[in-house]
Amino acid sequence: MSLAAKIRSGLEADLLSRLATNLSSGLLVVVLARLLRPDEYGLLYLAISVFSIAAVVGRLGLGKSAARYLTEYEESDAGQIPHVVETAAVALAITLGVATLALAVARGPIAALLGEPGLEPLLLVGAVYVASHGLVNAGRNLCQGFKEIERAAHITLLEALVRPAVAVGLVLAGFGAVGALVGYVVASVLAAALFAVVLYRRSASVERSPLEGGLRRRIVEYAMPITLTENGSAVIKRVDVVLIGAFLTPLAVSYYVVAKQITTVLKSPANSLGFAISPRYGEQLRRGNLETASRLYAEALTGVLAFYVPAAVGLAIVAEPTLTLLFGSEYAGGAIVLQILTVYLVVQAVSYVTSGGLDYLGLARRRAYAKGATAVANLLLNLALIPPIGIAGAALSTAGTYAAYVAANVYLIHRELALDWWAIGRRCAKVAAVTGAMTVAVAPLAPAIGGFVSLFAVVALGAAVWLGATVSVGLVERRQLRSAVPF
Repeated sequence: MSLAAKIRSGLEADLLSRLATNLSSGLLVVVLARLLRPDEYGLLYLAISVFSIAAVVGRLGLGKSAARYLTEYEESDAGQIPHVVETAAVALAITLGVATLALAVARGPIAALLGEPGLEPLLLVGAVYVASHGLVNAGRNLCQGFKEIERAAHITLLEALVRPAVAVGLVLAGFGAVGALVGYVVASVLAAALFAVVLYRRSASVERSPLEGGLRRRIVEYAMPITLTENGSAVIKRVDVVLIGAFLTPLAVSYYVVAKQITTVLKSPANSLGFAISPRYGEQLRRGNLETASRLYAEALTGVLAFYVPAAVGLAIVAEPTLTLLFGSEYAGGAIVLQILTVYLVVQAVSYVTSGGLDYLGLARRRAYAKGATAVANLLLNLALIPPIGIAGAALSTAGTYAAYVAANVYLIHRELALDWWAIGRRCAKVAAVTGAMTVAVAPLAPAIGGFVSLFAVVALGAAVWLGATVSVGLVERRQLRSAVPF
């Protein structure tokens, strides 16, 4: 199978899984927003933000570190693969166990610190989620290292189907936010068990050779900068919610969360492309194919910009009616957050096709420095902006600091690859022209949106203008479009 076919196969499987996952998650967000009171809904996601940070600390970047060595030894000494998997498994059992126990013990003081006593039972259930979700993420990383993208996608899809079924069922049964959280736990425990089975079978199928000296130490050492990077990601993605809960109210948290959840649903294509293509940069460089690796990244970068820049502008235009129609008029206060976070959506899309590749190129340490500085800057800006301007301040600090981080990542990958920035710039100019055409068509119609039919009509018009303009300026060729249509 050719390189392009391998990437396409993994991309299609992972994209389908992520689209189904985000559709499921999006529906769950909407249903829970309708079933729970806004303050109860905000409290639920405040709890999720707290223990998501604990989960990142617990897994210590071990999954990504091990995945990097899987891709390396797959070509040079496959007999080391069982040792890599075993090292990651033992280390994860220790670190996640400690994090789970620590959160369970500290749930009371954390709830008191944030001034929300209702957090305590949620954090107790969340302690179990720390372990299971940490294992799920590590399992996905290891499957990525094995290039088992399809199997990882299938397990992720199953988790996405189980989560809303259990969560909504328990909420309807009267268990409230705690019941919703149990749905997350049950789904992640099931997914963790399936990942364990897949990885055990894959590892056991390889004939082991004697352990290479220093291998375990190198896995743990390489996990350290990744840990800093992932902790930085957790701070950037979650600390804003925690600080809104501390400075403001659960109601403000709910406004912020529903806006952020919409951008989360829309990130699927870039996330899948990055998941499928990231290991290939390092693979091609190790084979001496600098030109191929550079072309892969340039096409991925301009591809996500061609999709996400117009999508972000369109979302900003229809932000208020989208929130009102999906979640109810009581959530209209989140419109300003959604408009600001469209910037975050674009830079996050660029990050997905850039940042993961740096880990496979052996640049995790440099990326960690950038992410650590970003996390600190984001924390300080949140502390400075949330008290005077509220949830808009949190959105501004998140979007601004993450944009700076992604720019640093692009610079790092530029130093490793031979990128044609003139060609990339020309394509970006075409993206700007397409975005302008779509904006001219959609912006005058946004005030007339009064229901789902008119919202769908405006979005469909924007999509049609985007597609026509994209083909007209040559960002997408007609033959590529025809090949994507199954009839």
